[in-house]
Amino acid sequence: MGKKLIKLSIAIVVIAGVAGSSFSTKAYPAFLRKAQKFGGKNCLYCHKEPAGGEGWNERGQWLIAEKERRKADEVDVEWLADYKEGAKKGAEDTENKENKEESKKKEKPSGE
Repeated sequence: MGKKLIKLSIAIVVIAGVAGSSFSTKAYPAFLRKAQKFGGKNCLYCHKEPAGGEGWNERGQWLIAEKERRKADEVDVEWLADYKEGAKKGAEDTENKENKEESKKKEKPSGE
């Protein structure tokens, strides 16, 4: 009876491990489905790792920057319609320019 219990415990741990790892690699299948219309084939379309998660490539970093720029709660894959290769630098430059202009407005006295 002791061997059966050990085997059953091992089987449960293995099944739980396999099930848990499949959830982590499929955490956002809706994102991938939406990204397919923009050319995405797998998680590497926006991530540095094949399983997704932390670590984003230029496209993924652009999406995160867009989320912040738009003050959105989450990334919307549909924004990829506006993405252009090398756009991350352009978006940062635009944001920096906007921030400088805003700072200049604050520095000017209201009487001028």
